[in-house]
Amino acid sequence: MVEVELTFGVPEDIVPELKKKYANETEYDVRVTKANPLTPPYFAWGDPRSKAEPFKFEGKEYWVYKVSKGKKMNWVYDHK
Repeated sequence: MVEVELTFGVPEDIVPELKKKYANETEYDVRVTKANPLTPPYFAWGDPRSKAEPFKFEGKEYWVYKVSKGKKMNWVYDHK
């Protein structure tokens, strides 16, 4: 199941809509931010996060970025 990270005051109500849209996504999680063409986040060319996918919700546009899944790590057992 995809995890949704919200940034810069994106409303919580958008989460169920994004989980439905990205229900089949297994490789990446998604990060949502307000659309701001003046200062887009910088990622290296070829990185899946480098291109935002626009998503309309309640008449406003948001940008959805695919990000790598976080790994929970137990420092003691994973670093022997």
